[in-house]
Amino acid sequence: MSRSFVGAWAPWLRCRQQRVVGGLVGAFLLVWTLVVATAQAGSVPPAPLAYLNHADAVSTATPLTMEESARLAAEDQPLLTGRQAKIKAEEQQAIAAAQLPDPQLSGGLKELPIDTPEAFSTRRDNFTEFMIGLSQEFPRAEKRRLQGARKQVDADADRAALDNEQRMVRRDVSLAWLDLYETEQGLKLSQRLADEARLQVQSLEKDYSNGKASQADWFAAKTDAGLAADRAHDWLHHELRMREGLARWIGDEARRPIAESLTMPGALTPLPGLIASADHHPVIGNLDKQIEASAIEVALARQSYKPDYSVEVYYAYRRDFADFVGIQFKVGLPYFTKNRQDRGVAAALEQSHASEDRKRDLLRELHARISQDYVDRRHFRERVTDFDGSIIPDATHRVEAARSAYQSGRGSFDAVLLARRSLLDVQLQRLALAVESARAQVRLDYWSASQTSSGESP
Repeated sequence: MSRSFVGAWAPWLRCRQQRVVGGLVGAFLLVWTLVVATAQAGSVPPAPLAYLNHADAVSTATPLTMEESARLAAEDQPLLTGRQAKIKAEEQQAIAAAQLPDPQLSGGLKELPIDTPEAFSTRRDNFTEFMIGLSQEFPRAEKRRLQGARKQVDADADRAALDNEQRMVRRDVSLAWLDLYETEQGLKLSQRLADEARLQVQSLEKDYSNGKASQADWFAAKTDAGLAADRAHDWLHHELRMREGLARWIGDEARRPIAESLTMPGALTPLPGLIASADHHPVIGNLDKQIEASAIEVALARQSYKPDYSVEVYYAYRRDFADFVGIQFKVGLPYFTKNRQDRGVAAALEQSHASEDRKRDLLRELHARISQDYVDRRHFRERVTDFDGSIIPDATHRVEAARSAYQSGRGSFDAVLLARRSLLDVQLQRLALAVESARAQVRLDYWSASQTSSGESP
């Protein structure tokens, strides 16, 4: 080949060589960019930092049970100690109300002349005297007894209110514990799903790099992992809020982890027995005391027809003349009773009728509430049994079947994700039903004051 021929083709050859080299460099840069992007996109969403810190904070303490929460709430509860102080005050007032009024000391100058030659003289007029006296009112003994009994009834009514508040504290702290239990268990279920989703992303990342999985499956797994992590974070938010709600009753003890077990009585008390127990509930006892107080008010109103009396003794000193002593009596005259005593008795009788009507209405309300809680308890317990017997096992088998079908190439990865989400939803539904059943039992315990100890585990 002549030099002239080679020289003629040399510019074309150099241009061709540059294009080939440039294409190779561009392809290399494209592949490198895809690899870096793949590595960055394939990073697994981490667990929320707040969750990790919270888990470390509560994992070292002894688990807190619902029964212990109720006990702690009753130990140092201002609501209860305040009511106890009020009872003691009313018992003291009951004693004081049954006593005679305090005697009264009186004194002064009497019969001082002002328009005679002896004006303003305490020596020259034999009527002028310095007087000192002591008087005592004597309300009827029955009236004093009724006044003391009225105050004692107030103390007894507050004692019934204290019993009711003790039950209310136990009920409310138990419900707060159940709220925290539900959110803590929901957080654990969601975090478990988030962990599985992250592992799935890691597995699919390897399969995708080896060409065994599609890009769509890989991105679907990453999206599912992100949603699972977000759901766990949302449960953490609710768990922190519910823990503060429990702290209202037991303070810093609410920072402890919640016990895993949720036990309720195995046998449900028959509804007629629960309704019968409502007739002796402290709320009804408080109304009974109000009815008793109304009856005392009626008796006190009737006592107003009978007069009270008072006695006064005195000593009179007269300068330059003889001294005097005296005694005098005062008696009430309840003769004009139409617009005073009669009205008082009528008002007391109407108040007594109002108290009786309130009791009848409250009994109806209590019976309805107990029946509703009884229906809820039985309903949710039956649904929990159905979930444990068939729904959760079927959902678990669905996940296993979808995973096996995908691994063998006969199913899609979307089916695996859908089955896994469905299993979590089923587990959360079962958790919600178990907690609702426990809540209904706690409310029944409030009406009947039965103690929750051991039994079936919802």
